[in-house]
Amino acid sequence: MAGREDVYQEAIRRGHSFAWEGKWEEAAVEYRRALAEFPQDPKATAGLGLAYLKLGRLQDALEVYQHLARLAPNDPAILQKVADLQERLNQTHEAAQTLLLAAELQVRRQGLQKTLPLWERAVQLAPDIPQPHERLARAYHQLGQSRKAVRAYLNLASVYQAVGQVEKAEEACQRALEMDPHNTDVLNALDAIRYGEPLLAVSSALQPSPAEEAMDIFGAPEEEEEGPESESPVEATRQKALTELASALLEETLAEQSPEAEALLIQAIDYQTRGEAEKAIAAYEQAVQAGADRPAIHFNLGLLYQQALRFDEAVEQFNLAVQHPEYAMGSYFALGECLRAQGRIGEALKYFLEVLKLVDLSTVRPEQAEELLQVYDGLTASYTAKDEETIIQFINALVEFLSGKGWERKAQKARRQLDSVAEDGRLVSLAEILAVPNPEQVLESLALIRQYQQQGMLYTAKEECFWAIQQAPDYLPLHLYLANIFLQENELERAVAKYLAIADTYSVRGEVHQAMRLYRQVLEIAPMDLDVRTRLIELLVSHGEVEQALEEYLALANTYFELAQMERARSTYQEALQLASRSPNEKAWKVRILHRLGDIDMQLIDWRQAVKVYQQICQLDPEDEKARLRLMTLYTRLGRRQDALSQLDTLLAAYRAQGKTQKIHAVLEEAVENHPDDQDLRKRLARAYLESGMREKAIEQLDALGELQLEAGRIQEAIVTIRAIIALNPENVEAYRQLLGQLMSS
Repeated sequence: MAGREDVYQEAIRRGHSFAWEGKWEEAAVEYRRALAEFPQDPKATAGLGLAYLKLGRLQDALEVYQHLARLAPNDPAILQKVADLQERLNQTHEAAQTLLLAAELQVRRQGLQKTLPLWERAVQLAPDIPQPHERLARAYHQLGQSRKAVRAYLNLASVYQAVGQVEKAEEACQRALEMDPHNTDVLNALDAIRYGEPLLAVSSALQPSPAEEAMDIFGAPEEEEEGPESESPVEATRQKALTELASALLEETLAEQSPEAEALLIQAIDYQTRGEAEKAIAAYEQAVQAGADRPAIHFNLGLLYQQALRFDEAVEQFNLAVQHPEYAMGSYFALGECLRAQGRIGEALKYFLEVLKLVDLSTVRPEQAEELLQVYDGLTASYTAKDEETIIQFINALVEFLSGKGWERKAQKARRQLDSVAEDGRLVSLAEILAVPNPEQVLESLALIRQYQQQGMLYTAKEECFWAIQQAPDYLPLHLYLANIFLQENELERAVAKYLAIADTYSVRGEVHQAMRLYRQVLEIAPMDLDVRTRLIELLVSHGEVEQALEEYLALANTYFELAQMERARSTYQEALQLASRSPNEKAWKVRILHRLGDIDMQLIDWRQAVKVYQQICQLDPEDEKARLRLMTLYTRLGRRQDALSQLDTLLAAYRAQGKTQKIHAVLEEAVENHPDDQDLRKRLARAYLESGMREKAIEQLDALGELQLEAGRIQEAIVTIRAIIALNPENVEAYRQLLGQLMSS
C-alpha cells in the first residue's frame, strides 16, 4: 500500500541534507523513515546503504545493498558494491559469485575490455573455483590477448585438477594449446596431468611480472606475430607510388595522359629508381607540364625535391598528394620532415601528429575512433603551446618510433600495452606516451600501480604513483590513478580535488569527452555538488551536446528541489526549457520539463500558475494524460467545473478514437472514487460501461446517480435516470417501476 508522499519527500530531503553534512546516524534515521512510507524506493534504499557504510555497519549495509540489487536487477554497479562489502566481510566466495553476475550484466553494455577487471578480481577473491578462470580465459581469447588467455586456461586446469576433474583439466590445457601449439608450459602441464603431478607449480610460474607486462613498445616486434613488415611511412608510400605508376604504364591505363607525358613518366621512373635525382625531377616536371596529374606523381616529385633540399617546392607537391587517403600518411610524414628542416618546428609538429593520429586510428576499434580524434584535436592545441625543446624531443620520439621496419606492429603492441594499464576504460593515445621522457619506465610503473591496487596495497601503489608523477608530471593517466587511489582510501576531498584538476586540464586541452567523464565521476562521489554540475552543463552546451546538457539541467534542478530551493529549481528548469528549443526532440523535452515545473507549482500550491503550465503541455501534446488529469484537478479546486469536465471529455474522446476502453474506465473510475458525489462523473462512467456492454456495472452507476439526484431534490432528472435503469431490465426491475410510479404521482 502506498505511503504518504509528503512524509517521504521530507524524509528524503532531510536524509540528503544530513548526508551532505556527514551526519550519517541522522541520515540513516531519515532514510528509514522514507522507506517506511515506500519500502521499495531505490533512492532511499541507496541512501540508507551509504549511511550504514559510512557508519561501519557493514553487515547492515550489505543487506541494504542486496535489497537495492533486487530493486535494480540490471545494474552491475550495485552488484559491485555488494561484492565490495562481501569481500570486506571475508565472504570471498560469495563476493566472487556476485562479481560474476555483475560481469555478465556489464559485458552486454560495455564490452569485454571494460569487464575484464571484474573477472580478474573474481579470480583473486576465489582462485579455487573454476568459473572466474574460465570466463576470464574466454575473454582474453576473444580480445586477442593470447598470452593471458593461455595463462588463464592453465590456471583453470590447475583448479580442475585440484578437485579431481582430470578430464576438464586436460580440456583446459588443450584450449591453451590451440592458441599456442609450441608453448612449453602448456606441454609440461599436459604431461603433469597425465602423470598425476600437481599443476600448481606450473601455473604459478606463468604469472608475469609487472616489468614483463610493461613491454618495451620501442623494441623489436613480438616474435609470435607473423606477416610482412612495413617500411617507414615515407618509404612504404614511395614504393606504392612507383608501383602504381609502373603498373598504370604497363596496363596502359594512363590514357588520359598525352603520349608525351607517358614517355616522360617512363623516363622519370627510370631516373628515380637509378638514383639520378636531378634528371628525375626534370622529367617529372615536364610530365606535369604536359598534363600528368596523379597523386603518385606529386608524391614522387615531392620526395625528389626534398632530397634536393628544395623544401618549399616539396611542400607544394606533398600538399597535393596528401588529399588522397592512400598517400596521406607518407605525405604528412614528409611534410613534417620538410618543415622541421626549415626550422618551422610548430608547423612540423602538426603534420607529425597527423601521422600518429592515422597510425593510432588503425589500432583502435571503430567505435573508439571518434573519441580518439577528439583526443588528438586537443593534443595538437596543447603540444603546439609547449616550448620548442619539448616539441623537438617529442618529434624525435615519434620519428624514432615510426622509422624502419615493423612500425605497424610496434603500434599494435603499444596499443595493447596502453589498453592494459588504462584507468577506468579511458582511451590513451600513442602521442601521450611518446611525449613522456621515459615511456617504458612509466608504463612499468603503471603496471606496478595497477598490481598493487588489485592486491589491496594502496599505500605502496600511492608511493609508486608519486614517484612516477615526478618522472612524468604532465602524463594525466598517472594523476588519474592517484585520484582513484584516494577514492579507494575513502579520502573523498582529495579524490574530488584531483579529479577536478584533471578534468579542467582535459577541458583546456579540448578533450571534451574526457573532461565530461571526470565531471560525472565527481558527481557520483558528490552528487549534490552544484558547482561541478554547472561546469558540466556549460561544457556540454558549449560543445553542442544538447541532449546530455538537458539531462544534467534536470539533475541540477532536481538537486535544488531536494534542497527545498524551489525558486532556483524553477529558474533552472526555465533555462532548460530555453535550451530544449535547440534539441531535435524539442517537443518531448519541453513536455518533460514543463511537467517538472508543474510539480513545483503543485508543491507550492500555486494553482493558477500550474494551470498555465499544464495548458502549455496540452498544446504541445494533446494526448498527455497526466496534464489533462492535473488540469481537471486544478480547475475543480479553482471552481471552474465546466473547464474541468471539458478536459475530461477531451481526454475521453481521444481514448475512444484510439480504442483505449480500459483507459476510459480507469480514468473515470478514479475520478468517481475521488469525487463520489459528482453526478456528471457518474453519468460518464455509466455511459462508458454501457458502450462496453457492461450492463451490471452501468446499472450500479445509474442507481448511485439516481440516489444523488433524489437527495439533491432533482426529481425530474431522477425520473429520467430510473427510466434508463428500467430500460436495461435489471433483476429487481419491479422495484424500480414502483419507485418511478411514486415519483410520477408525487
